[in-house]
Amino acid sequence: MYVTADISNISRCSVHDGPGLRTVIYFKGCGLRCRWCHNPETFSIGRDIMYIPSKCIHCGRCVEVCPEHHVIMENAVVFKRNGCIKCGKCADVCPTGALVSCGEKMTIEQIMTEIVKDKHYFGVSHGGVTLSGGECLLQADFVAELLACCKKEDIHTVIETALFVSWANVEKVLPYTDMFFVDVKIAEPEKHRIYTGQDNYLIQQNLRRLTDTGAMITVRIPLIPGVNDSLEDMDLFGNILRNLKISGVELLRYNYMAESKYQSVGMQYEAFGTQAQTEDVMSLLCSRLQKHLKCRVFYK
Repeated sequence: MYVTADISNISRCSVHDGPGLRTVIYFKGCGLRCRWCHNPETFSIGRDIMYIPSKCIHCGRCVEVCPEHHVIMENAVVFKRNGCIKCGKCADVCPTGALVSCGEKMTIEQIMTEIVKDKHYFGVSHGGVTLSGGECLLQADFVAELLACCKKEDIHTVIETALFVSWANVEKVLPYTDMFFVDVKIAEPEKHRIYTGQDNYLIQQNLRRLTDTGAMITVRIPLIPGVNDSLEDMDLFGNILRNLKISGVELLRYNYMAESKYQSVGMQYEAFGTQAQTEDVMSLLCSRLQKHLKCRVFYK
């Protein structure tokens, strides 16, 4: 059993991560490297330092605590990441949030203290707790215990996962999870490897096994322009999903607003356009995929 887990954020009152109002716990660490990911700060387990220059007032407090990695050049503070041990001291003294420590080791008790604050909202909205990431199932022992604590409090539970984990990790959480949202990103194994760093054999195998357990599953397909949003792609997704016992398939419009996040963690951003799919395109893709499936295909 893990004593703590690496958490990047706790978000309240979400309406996009399951029924009702949700408290979403974002775990750090992921085995995939999707080139369009809008949560790059969750890629690695452990602390990251996010730097947002637009919030910097050049007060110099970070320079005082860490002159090796924060220097003033031409009236601006420059964060030198090379060699930074991510101790977080610079973020602790930053008065404006220009420097943010992302990634905190939290215990079950600490997280549950935050969750139970929202029980009233869960009750009136038929909401609950959603565990997301990153990939929360990489820390499956901790997740299973956290979910068990939620069930003792009669709190509805959802897991968001890409299923790129061992089946043993999935089994650990099955008794305590009311609903799964499973990302299915690209149908073709080699294309999946090119855009995520891994092929999708393990993911498809886990999805088949998960559906055989009778779990309530909604598959989510994040639509990436020019990558997986053609009619032919819908046919390929249909071939994978048609014989699986799933509750529905949700198509997600392209999120093109992640560039600032990549800059804040010192990573290169790869744009796949600056427009989300139009209503007409979403309707057309839904109709095409619906031809293959008996469950509902939808978008919001």
